[in-house]
Amino acid sequence: MPRRQFIADLKKVQNGPLPPGISTLCAGEDDGQIEFSFVGAPIPLVDGPVTVTAMVTDLGDYPTSHEYYLFGGEDAPRDISKALGSIRGINKKTVFEMLDIVASTLRRVQPDQDGDSQMLEDDDGFGEEEEDDGDDDDAAIYDSDHEIFDVDTPAHNPAFATKTVRTAPNRAFRQRIREDLRATKAAGFKVGHLGHLLAGNSSYVAVAIRIVKLGISEEAMQAWKIEPNEYLTLLIQYPNGYKTNEELQGFEALRLASNLAIRVVVGKRPKPTLQEVIKAFTSVRKSERGSIGSTTALPSAEETADENSSIRDTFISKPLNALLQERFVPILRSRSMGLDWNGAERWYDEMQAVAGPQSNADVVPDRLYVPEEVNKALPEIVRADHYQTAGVVQYSFPLLAMQFALRHFVRCADFCLVCHRKLESDVEAIKPYVCSKDLCLYQYMAIGLGPSIEHEVIAQPYVVDLLISFCYSSAANRKLKDFPDGLSLTVPPVGANDYNPLGTEYLPGRYGRPSAISSKAKHDSSSSPAFEAGFDHTTRELIFFNRPGTCPVRRGDWILLNSASMEGQDLHCRVSDTTFFPTITVDPPIVLAQQRTGSLAQDRGPQTPAVTPQPTRTGSPAQANEKWVNATFQVYAQDFSSLETSDKCLAICRLLDTLPPVTEMREYLIKRQPADLQSWSECISSSALSLLRWIIASNRSCIMQVDGNDPAGGDNAESSAGAPTVFGKTQERCYGMKDYMQFRFAMGAPDKEQRFITEVRNTATRLNLKHQSIFAWHGSPLYNWHGIIREGLHYKNADHGRAYGDGVYHAKDASTSTSYSGMSHTGVGGSGARGSWPSSVLKISSALALNEIVNAPAEFQSQHPHYVVKQLDWIQTRYLFVRVAPENDTVKIGPEVIPSNPHPQDPSRTPTGVDRNLAIVIPASAIKSGKRPASASPPGTPSTAKKLKTIAQNHSGNAADPIVVDDDDDAQSIVTDVDDRELLESEPEEPEESPAPCLNGHSFAKKVVSPPKTDFVPGSLDFDTLPIMPLPTYATPAATKRLMQELQSLQKVQDSTPLVDLGWYIDVDKIENAYQWIVELHSFHTMEINGKKLPLSDDMKNSGIKSIVLEIRFNKDFPFSPPYVRVIRPHFKTFAQGGGGHIVMGGAMCMEMLTNTGWSSVLSMESVLMSIRMNIASEPFARLEAAANRDYGAVEGAEGYIRACHTHGWEVPRGFREMAYSGTKQ
Repeated sequence: MPRRQFIADLKKVQNGPLPPGISTLCAGEDDGQIEFSFVGAPIPLVDGPVTVTAMVTDLGDYPTSHEYYLFGGEDAPRDISKALGSIRGINKKTVFEMLDIVASTLRRVQPDQDGDSQMLEDDDGFGEEEEDDGDDDDAAIYDSDHEIFDVDTPAHNPAFATKTVRTAPNRAFRQRIREDLRATKAAGFKVGHLGHLLAGNSSYVAVAIRIVKLGISEEAMQAWKIEPNEYLTLLIQYPNGYKTNEELQGFEALRLASNLAIRVVVGKRPKPTLQEVIKAFTSVRKSERGSIGSTTALPSAEETADENSSIRDTFISKPLNALLQERFVPILRSRSMGLDWNGAERWYDEMQAVAGPQSNADVVPDRLYVPEEVNKALPEIVRADHYQTAGVVQYSFPLLAMQFALRHFVRCADFCLVCHRKLESDVEAIKPYVCSKDLCLYQYMAIGLGPSIEHEVIAQPYVVDLLISFCYSSAANRKLKDFPDGLSLTVPPVGANDYNPLGTEYLPGRYGRPSAISSKAKHDSSSSPAFEAGFDHTTRELIFFNRPGTCPVRRGDWILLNSASMEGQDLHCRVSDTTFFPTITVDPPIVLAQQRTGSLAQDRGPQTPAVTPQPTRTGSPAQANEKWVNATFQVYAQDFSSLETSDKCLAICRLLDTLPPVTEMREYLIKRQPADLQSWSECISSSALSLLRWIIASNRSCIMQVDGNDPAGGDNAESSAGAPTVFGKTQERCYGMKDYMQFRFAMGAPDKEQRFITEVRNTATRLNLKHQSIFAWHGSPLYNWHGIIREGLHYKNADHGRAYGDGVYHAKDASTSTSYSGMSHTGVGGSGARGSWPSSVLKISSALALNEIVNAPAEFQSQHPHYVVKQLDWIQTRYLFVRVAPENDTVKIGPEVIPSNPHPQDPSRTPTGVDRNLAIVIPASAIKSGKRPASASPPGTPSTAKKLKTIAQNHSGNAADPIVVDDDDDAQSIVTDVDDRELLESEPEEPEESPAPCLNGHSFAKKVVSPPKTDFVPGSLDFDTLPIMPLPTYATPAATKRLMQELQSLQKVQDSTPLVDLGWYIDVDKIENAYQWIVELHSFHTMEINGKKLPLSDDMKNSGIKSIVLEIRFNKDFPFSPPYVRVIRPHFKTFAQGGGGHIVMGGAMCMEMLTNTGWSSVLSMESVLMSIRMNIASEPFARLEAAANRDYGAVEGAEGYIRACHTHGWEVPRGFREMAYSGTKQ
C-alpha cells in the first residue's frame, strides 16, 4: 500500500504543474527513487540544468514517517550541492511538497546572470550553522575619520532590511505573522496558509469569503458568473518569506515584484491545494486569446472549470490582479499619510501623471483628504477599513489586501477596468466597463480584458441577437450617442445618398439628420480611391486593366466591390491572395442589397442562396453575360473615428449588415476547438468582429433568456460535441403575454437590488402595506433600448412629452406601452421594425419592460392615467418582453402556462397583458422583494439560534473567540484546516532570546533576557532649561494631520507598553507645536552587546544622567522629507575622542535614513525612534564626555549634519536650512 501511494503521488505530480525551476520529473532506476532536472527560475541556470535525485530510504514508511535522501549529479555546481545537503523539513512530506521545498531552496542559491550566488544563511532554516568564513577582523577597523557613518541603515528598517541581512525567523517574527492572520480572521474572513510560513521560506497565504456574504444580487451573480456558495479567495505569494505591511511599503518596485505576488480566484473551497496555487501563479495559459503577458493558468469565468480543479479566474481577474500587483502597495503608502482608499488612489493617479521622478512631489492637496461617501447598502464586511480600526499600531497586510480586493470586486462597476479610476458617470450598471478614454477602450478590447463573445454566442445567442438588433436600430435612426472610437476601426466608404438602412423610401434628412451633413458624407465617400478592375465571379479573381505601381491591397484586407452588371448589389469580400498581382483573389463574397436613397429596391438583407455551403453565408452575385465584368472596388480604409456622427451610424449599420446570423456563428463555434470567431476571417471582418465585441462588452445590464429552443430536438439542441443548450428557464416565464419572447432583465448597480428591497420594506412598514410592491409596463421605441440597457431607466430625455410631470412613465396595461414601443414603425411585411438588423433571427419589432415598483402610488409624481415615478430607487426591472417574427421554427416561445407558485399581487393594481382582460401572472421565484429576509426562519420550521464559530485561541491566544455568523453561512461553511487553526495560536514563551543580528560586520545591542527595572522617571525633565530652537511658523494641513496622527499613535504605544521595554518617552502634554518634539531616550542599561552591557549605560550612571534628550524638527512637507534630529543633552565624545553612535560633532544624528537619500515617506515615527536608539547603541559606541552635563547649540548641530551629508554624498532635504536655522543666527 505505501508503495502504491508513492507511485500514485509521483504520477499526480507528473501530470500537473511542477514547482518553478523543476522540469523532466521521472522515476529513477531503483524503487522509491525520483529524478528531476533543476533548470532555474526565474532565469535559467548559467551552466545548464542540474540533475537531482531524491530517494525514499524505506517505501514502507511512506507517506507518514519516511525520509528522503538528496544528491546532485556529478556536474552540479558547488552551491547547488551544498544547498541539497543542507535542506531540512522534507521528511514525512509528499512528493510534491518535497519538490516544492527543494525548488524553493535551489532558486535562492542559483547563480544570477553574472555568476554570483546568494549566500545560504543558516537562519533560512535549511541546515546547521556554517563556519564563518567571511571577512577578518580588519573589516571592522575604520580607516576614515567618518567611519561612524559607514552603517547606512539598521537591519530593522523595513525599507532596507532585505538589502543587508535576513534575520532568523525568531519568536517576534512568528508572533507578527500570527497577529496579522488573527486580525484577518477576526474581520470575518477565512485564513489559510501553504508552505513554510513560520520558517520564513517561500509560502502562500489564502484569505477567503463566501460570495453570499458580499451582498451581491442574484442578477449580478449571474452576470458575473459566480455562485453564492462559492468562495472569493485572495492568494498572496511570499517567494522570499513573509513580509509585513511596513516592510512591503519600504520596497522599491523592482524588489517588490520579487517579494510579493497576488492573485484573486473563485472556487469551491476557501483554501486551494498547493498544486492549484502554484499553477495559478506560474503557468502560462497558451490558449488564452487576446492576452498580453498573461500568467493565468486557470479556466476563465466563461469556461467550465476542470473537475479536478477547485478554483478558476473571476470575470475580472485580469484587471484586478494587475491592480493589486502594480498599484496596491504604492496606494498603501498614501494610506499611511492619512488618506482613505479613494484619496490614496486619486493621489497615485495624479503622481503617475506627473512626468519625471516623484521624489520631489508636491504636498498632498487638501481635497484628497475629503472622506469618500460610504454606500450604506453594502455589507459591513465590504465597507470595513482596517486603517480605521481604533488602537491598531501594526496593520495586517493580508487584511488590507483583502479589503482592497473586495472594494474593487464588489464595486467593480464603479471603476474603469483599465485605468482603475472611479467612473465620473452617474450611470449605475451591473457589469463593469471602461471610462470614456479611447485608450482604455482599446486596451479593454485588444488586451482581452473584456468578456468572451464566443461564450455569449454559444450560451445565449438570442441575447446577442437582441443586443445587435438594439444597436442597429439605434444607429439606423441616428440615435446612437456613444461610439467605439478607440478601437481603430476601418470601415467601407458609405454616404447618406449611397446607403440608407431605414429603407429606400425614407430620405436621409429625416430623423434628425441635417441635410448639410449629407453632402459632406457624399464628399467623404468619393474621396476614398476607387480602383477599376475586371471581376470573374467564377474564380473570384480581380485583374487590374491599368496596373498601378504597387498593389493597393494586402492579404487580409476587406474590399467593397461594385459593378454595373451587378446592379443593386454590394459585394463585401476579403482579399485572400496577392501573389500574382495584377491579379488578386478574394474569398467568397458577402452579397448585400444596395439601399440607395430614392431607389425602389427593398432591403432584404444578405442574399444567401440555398446552395451556399455553410457556414460561410456567402453567395454568388448576379452573373453577367461575359467572364470578366467591369467592376470597381474600394478598400476598407476609412478611419471610423474621423467620421461625422451620422456617418458613424451608417458605418455601424453597414458593418453589422456583413455579420452572419447568430445561429450560424454558434454552429461555427460548436464545431471548432478552440471556439474563436477571429479564425472565421473569410466571413467576418476584423472591424465587424471588434464592433460585435464592443456591443456585447458595453452592455452593462443583465439579460438572461427565459424562452429558447426545445432541447429535445432540432439542430440547436444539446449536441454530442458538448455545446450548451440555448433552452431558457420556462419555470420563470410569466403568463399573459402570448407570442412575446421573454427575458429576465436587471439593471443598475450590484447593490441596486438591496436598495430597492430596503425601500420596499421601509415603505411597507411606514404605510402598513399588505402588498409591498406593484408591477407596471414601460415601453420605448426600439432605437432607445440600446441606450436604456446601458444607462438604466431615467427621465433625462422627453421623447414623448411630459404631460404628467418628470419621472419614468409606466402603464397598467401592456397595450398602452406597446403604442410607445414602436409597433407603428414595423417594416415591410411586418418582418421587423424599420431599420432592423437584416440578419436577425428574432426579427424584433418592439420591446417593453415589466418593472416592479414600490407600492405607494399616492407618493408618485402622478398615478392617473399613468404611473410617473420620480424616485429611481423605487423601480427595479424584472422582465423584458420582445415581439419577434422568426422566419422558421428554430426559435420557440414557451407555452402559456400559469405558474404553479405565483407571486401575490395587489388585486387593485395587477397589470394586464396584450389582452386587457388577462392579468399578468408572475412566478414567485423571479421576485426577490417578496422573499423572506435571510435571518428569518422558513415557514413551518422552528427558528434556530445563531451558531458560533470559534478559533482555538482569541487574539491573545488564551481563550476561545466566538464569531457570530448567519445561519445560511454556517450551513454551507467549510471547516478550517487544523494546521491553519494551530497557526493562529500563540507561541509558548522561549527560554532565551535569539542571538543579536549583525549588520555589515557591526554588532547591535539586544535586550537582556530579564531586564532590570528602569531608573528613568517620566515627566521629570524641565523644559524651561532646554536650549531649543524657536517654534516654527510654517504649517500645511497635510503635514499637520500626519504629525497629529503620529503623535496619537505614539501616545497609544506609550500607554500600552512598559517604559523599560519601550526605551523612549514623549511628554505629549508639553508639546506646543506639532512640528517640534522633545523626546527622551532611556533605559540603555537594559541592552547589551556580545554579552556585555553598553559602555553608554555606565557613562550615564556615573554622570547621574537618566535620559538622552532629543529635539525633533519637521518640515512643512513631511512626510515627504525626513525629520531633523539633534541631541540637546548630554554632551558626547566626537569620533576623534573615541565616540560614535552616529552622533556628529554638534549633536546632530547623522543616519542615511534621516536624509533624502534614505528616507521613505511610509516610515512611522515609532520605527524612526527605534532606529535612532539602536544606532546610538551600535558600534562604534557612543560615549559621554567627562563634563557631559551641558547642552548642544542649535546652529552647530545643523552645520555638522550638512557637513556629514556632503562627505558621504547624501542629499540634504529641501528646505532644511529654513527648518534648522529658523529664528537662529547662522
